[in-house]
Amino acid sequence: MTAVAHAWATASAGKPSRAGSDRLWRGAGAAGLALGILFAFSSTAAARPAMAHGQAEAADSGASPAAQRLKSWVLQTGDNQGLPFVLIDKVNAQVFAFDRDGRLLGATPVLLGLARGDIAPPDIGDRPLSAIGPEDRITPSGRFLAATGQNLTGTSVLWIDYDGALSLHPVRGRPADRRLQRLATPTPEDNRISYGCVNVPVAFYETVIAPTFTGTAGIVYILPEHRSITEVFPGV
Repeated sequence: MTAVAHAWATASAGKPSRAGSDRLWRGAGAAGLALGILFAFSSTAAARPAMAHGQAEAADSGASPAAQRLKSWVLQTGDNQGLPFVLIDKVNAQVFAFDRDGRLLGATPVLLGLARGDIAPPDIGDRPLSAIGPEDRITPSGRFLAATGQNLTGTSVLWIDYDGALSLHPVRGRPADRRLQRLATPTPEDNRISYGCVNVPVAFYETVIAPTFTGTAGIVYILPEHRSITEVFPGV
């Protein structure tokens, strides 16, 4: 294992708690993101087969005008900095994953934070789950440097905002939450259930997210639902 790979593996080992003040672990998480971006620019990620043109066009056509507008801006400005990127459309409860050149790798419905809004409380990452009321369970909008790591249980996640304890991860939860059933319905109205994290089907995480972010960082764009797109992404 190279020194960079070892440092990456160590630094992104996971966030041990939402409630503690363990700054050492937080610093390690930030170092992991920095190493990921450095690795992305110093090596070439493993090649993945592109989707067939017709398949990609069909999936892209299902994106909302706001999502298509943001994607066009990302590619025109190079805002993704040569990294793979993910667009999360909260209004329509969808996620779209792209390679560094903007080729669609996959799309799927998602589960999002129970509360609607675009700004999470500033201390949300320090609270235990029991102290996060329904009104604070927000999936914030914005642009985030993301990298894979592990959570407290050792499960692989895509850390969107490490300090804010915000991640994209395979769907899990109590059977009473009916998360899989919520993902399967045609409406986004019942896709609000999480504490703020983005839940995706296990197959999507394992076949799209995990391989796309292996050995590299990436950018996650979360579209707003209350604020205007230009407030969150100036210039779009």
